Amino acid sequence: MNLLDLLQYHERKLASSVSLEVRHPAFYHCDSLKLTPDQYLHHADFCRAVKLRDNHASCSENKRRSLEVARHGRCFSSCCPHGVWEYACPVMYRGELAAVLYFGNLHSEQEKEAPRSAPGGPEERRKKIRMAAAFVSEFLKIELDLFSALDGANAKQHPESYYLENCKNFINCHFLENIALSDLAELLKVNPNYLGSLIRQQTGSSFRTLLARRRIEESKIYLKFHKDLSITKVARLCGFTDSNYFSCVFRKLCGQTPLTYKRENSPDPLPASASNTVPPETATGNASAPHPDSSSAPHSGNAPR
Repeated sequence: MNLLDLLQYHERKLASSVSLEVRHPAFYHCDSLKLTPDQYLHHADFCRAVKLRDNHASCSENKRRSLEVARHGRCFSSCCPHGVWEYACPVMYRGELAAVLYFGNLHSEQEKEAPRSAPGGPEERRKKIRMAAAFVSEFLKIELDLFSALDGANAKQHPESYYLENCKNFINCHFLENIALSDLAELLKVNPNYLGSLIRQQTGSSFRTLLARRRIEESKIYLKFHKDLSITKVARLCGFTDSNYFSCVFRKLCGQTPLTYKRENSPDPLPASASNTVPPETATGNASAPHPDSSSAPHSGNAPR
């Protein structure tokens, strides 16, 4: 079982949300530890709505504070400024913070609906969450041991391809967040200037440009298949905090504005004759209506649900 399957299993079992904040390069280098972008964020419906409302500002600040506490290596629980309870489990490896598991996303108002000691109540759920977090934490430490056994933790021995691969994976995993080259350099334990020069030399582009391209590719999916969304909302869904800057970057990389792209790439409407025609089998009631094929429309697995 890989890490993604394990986290999603616990989400279903606990009827909760599980996310991971990583601080070790193994999570971007080992296929068994790679996650989808939303798994690195608090992705419950309520949390998504809050992030869209204030451009991730309050959530980012709250996560920053929680990471400072997590560096001490002790598990803790708390409520965020929006009233959401969660359990944070630091994963310490060789004396350093390798990751933080966030379990919970239970709104404080929901916790009042049942007595704390009742079967299935808040206290029992929290106990199950603590047990699940401990299990996943041990799983991660084993994976980190296996990574280190292959000299994966010794950055001095890595070829240039290692840094480029981690750069690509880091962007794919965190393009929805406010990330910078310095964040990747800290993760890989290398000098930011050296890493930036290496990326530009090997790709012909800066880290910032690679990040912008990834966000723009994501925005094309929203512009093409979600016509009800405004340009401002599309920008926020793809990691841009400013819609004007998003439009400038889009025009620079695509040669047209987001609005023009949206208009020119609308799915072709059905002909009037086809839309007004009733299939014979439907009219007679002898067969059920055809089921829409979910694979007919492209979908980005990286887009937030």
